[in-house]
Amino acid sequence: MKLITQDYGCGTSSSIFDYGIQDVIVVSPDNYEHIFDISDDLFFIGHDFLFFLWDTPEKVERWKLFQYQKIIWCFERIDAIVPAWQQKSHYSINMIKQFADKIYACDEDDCDKYGYEWLPQWASCKFYEKRNNPVLWNQILFSGQAGIPEYAHRNQFVNDALQDPDLVHYLKLTNTSRTLEWDEYIDNLLSYSAILNPVGILKGFNTRSYEVLYSGRALLQHTYGNYRRHFELIENCQNVIHFTDLDGLKKKLSTMDLSVKDTSKFFEKNNIYARFKNIGIEIK
Repeated sequence: MKLITQDYGCGTSSSIFDYGIQDVIVVSPDNYEHIFDISDDLFFIGHDFLFFLWDTPEKVERWKLFQYQKIIWCFERIDAIVPAWQQKSHYSINMIKQFADKIYACDEDDCDKYGYEWLPQWASCKFYEKRNNPVLWNQILFSGQAGIPEYAHRNQFVNDALQDPDLVHYLKLTNTSRTLEWDEYIDNLLSYSAILNPVGILKGFNTRSYEVLYSGRALLQHTYGNYRRHFELIENCQNVIHFTDLDGLKKKLSTMDLSVKDTSKFFEKNNIYARFKNIGIEIK
């Protein structure tokens, strides 16, 4: 089985590259013809960001002729919140359904609505390997995408938290875009005792959730609606609280121990190898 991905320089692609997995094939919109010559099953990381691989009827026909198994994992939300994104996403899925042998999704709503099997995200192993880095700041960190219209809910929550008299002195924003180098981002996150992860564009735990869960730092996970699958996954985690609003966050924070926790068992069950083993795929 070969994993097909782009190199995004962080997040999802780093969660694969950092493990040193051999069976990874990198593509881009200008460099992908080589994958049609692979004599192996293919697992595509993303239905949306890899859209250029099946965006025409001609490419779909080529995939229909490809004799090995083709599996797609939707790590983006299928019912995207931005209309233009959703139009592209749905078109991509309609093309995929013509040739794919299997489709997985990580978004709770997508799984419930479309009946796709759930495959949750994971994170780079570096957050576990560097978990013993010293905590320098006994504060709550927000470090991630924000400020643009697509993240309206996240923007509002972060702004409300910054104006809250009980949180304003404890909440620290270090970056709201991808301005840090990957290792800088990791070291920055690990230097804080707690990380705030407001809802973004996905109804599921994203790579940042698992970065924090691997590291043993406290994950303050914003949720909305039903997260049955995710809640079962973290039910024994001591370093996570989930909340639906600012008052809920403050109430749970008042009783939470923010010391670094042992996450060896969680990492063992939720790293990339475990994710694929759970769906019957061995990677190396």
